[in-house]
Amino acid sequence: MKNDDLRADRDELDYFVPRSAAKRGNNLVLQVAAGVFLGGLALWLVQLVATMAYAKLMLGTITFGG
Repeated sequence: MKNDDLRADRDELDYFVPRSAAKRGNNLVLQVAAGVFLGGLALWLVQLVATMAYAKLMLGTITFGG
């Protein structure tokens, strides 16, 4: 090719101030903990509804059609 020495220009980082790693890490821990808690709660609710529906089906209180 004609321009084999193409390189990306380095970004100007004079205005960039990195955040502290501790604050970001703590936020990530809280997000993971909240996700695990809410995921477990959602799975428990789905299991509860499925168990109730299965119990109603076994007791014959669910009627299909008329």
